[in-house]
Amino acid sequence: MISDYEHVLDPKHIVDYDDALGVDCDQAPADVAVFDIPFKCELQRVQAAVTEACAGATTTPAMKFDKRPTAGSDTGRGDGDMGELILGTTAAGKVVYDLVGRGQILLPGEEVVVQLTVQATGTGAAGHFRPALVVKPLAETLVNLSNMVETT
Repeated sequence: MISDYEHVLDPKHIVDYDDALGVDCDQAPADVAVFDIPFKCELQRVQAAVTEACAGATTTPAMKFDKRPTAGSDTGRGDGDMGELILGTTAAGKVVYDLVGRGQILLPGEEVVVQLTVQATGTGAAGHFRPALVVKPLAETLVNLSNMVETT
């Protein structure tokens, strides 16, 4: 059951978004999307809506959600610490999710990066997805958030 307090964060930057279906699974492994964290929140789950059936005779797609402690910097970046999705041969219209990062606190100034780790390859390689984070906002005053700086 989804509580009234949960929100879905959409990525702010998508590196490969070549059509309305979203991120293409048969591209080379790379960072494909970035989520900016706008407020203090608790991660509930990572997920991806599959918009084109995933396939590949040799390999099928997989991705990781990495926490980036400092926006724009890979120093201290995690490796699938927010979640990992193995799309396999998931059909279009399904939403694949992972709860491994549930309960982790995210703060403004941090990011979550989506990394395609396994490219769909071989005959019939296919698949597209749209990633999302489901979070629970945590009440906090701006002055208590060290990365929030009021303009002068």
